[in-house]
Amino acid sequence: MARKWKAVVIGAGGSQAQAMLRALARGGATQGWLAVDRAWRAETKNAAQSMGFVTQQMDALADIGKLDELLSQTELVVNMAGPYYRTGTAILDQAIATKTNYLDISDDADVTIPMLTRNAAAEAAGISALIGMGSSPGTTNILIRAAVDKLGPMDDVDIYWTVDLADMTNAAVRHFWHCFNLVDPDGSTHDVAGWEQLEFRDIDFPDPVGRQRLVRLAHPEPITVPKYLAVKRASNFGGLNPEEALITGWCLAHIADERRTKGKLTDAAVDLFLHYRDQRAGAPRIGSGLVIDVHTNGNGLRFASGSDGGMDDSTGIPAAVGAILLMQGLIERKGVFPPEIVSPKDFFSILRDVSGGGGGLTLSSLVNGRAGDRMRIRDLLA
Repeated sequence: MARKWKAVVIGAGGSQAQAMLRALARGGATQGWLAVDRAWRAETKNAAQSMGFVTQQMDALADIGKLDELLSQTELVVNMAGPYYRTGTAILDQAIATKTNYLDISDDADVTIPMLTRNAAAEAAGISALIGMGSSPGTTNILIRAAVDKLGPMDDVDIYWTVDLADMTNAAVRHFWHCFNLVDPDGSTHDVAGWEQLEFRDIDFPDPVGRQRLVRLAHPEPITVPKYLAVKRASNFGGLNPEEALITGWCLAHIADERRTKGKLTDAAVDLFLHYRDQRAGAPRIGSGLVIDVHTNGNGLRFASGSDGGMDDSTGIPAAVGAILLMQGLIERKGVFPPEIVSPKDFFSILRDVSGGGGGLTLSSLVNGRAGDRMRIRDLLA
């Protein structure tokens, strides 16, 4: 029996979901899409409808029966409703039960292994479930695959990122704090470490971002990259800028560590951090940056970008690309898998159709740990 919807987006009222909808509209992929949110704001609902999406207000996570009914009517469910350490497996399990293809932008390391353990069940259901299809993870994994496809097996991948304090929404703050709970390759999770136990690196990002202090954080890539690509080790270092925001963020994350406090202090701590953010509203903006080194003994390739733009497009646009790849049958694999399985050539082909432009990503050789000659990404994909 034909299903009613091509795709349903859960959590469609969020800023990153709205960026995804805009990208889909640029690519002409709105027909047969249903955008669902539990509490639409008038402006975001009107924006979605003006782009050609059908909208519906419902709390899909509050009632499993309603969620099953919704998923049984669609070919693809896009889960944009985090935090994923709470929602990821719940919606994925229902997608498997209803034999519905699945996509999310999960960036929580501790749920990555539990989601991947659903692989056999998803294969048996005949569905494709692409997890972590945002910016990081998402674009990062695909860039790393492109580099490994070109270079062959590599020893190390080092991922570095920084985010402007002004871009920290309520959800982003909660995720950033969650990243201080480091996760081992076997899935074991740790309490937020004291300041003296943190591991720091100072990294130079392209203009306008410049040199920033970062800290080792939990993320899915160190788990999935060595598992799905010919890479021995992967690390993730991230931070907020200015450095004062990083220090403030760690301090409140340590005080309100959900593993120790059972979440009792989290809401109050988030409100305090957002008040701190708002008090700095007039401060100069630094922007966001990304550096990915794929190398053996400091020799390999480096991707780098610096921008004064926000996180919404950098996360929402790759999600739109992943959804289109699934809808067009360009991802044939069944089961649960991360973005490493996505063809870089297919990804960038669709990206050109849905991107608003202005990505600013550069590629260069990496020689003894330093950027060397500039290269063209198109040559990497040839």
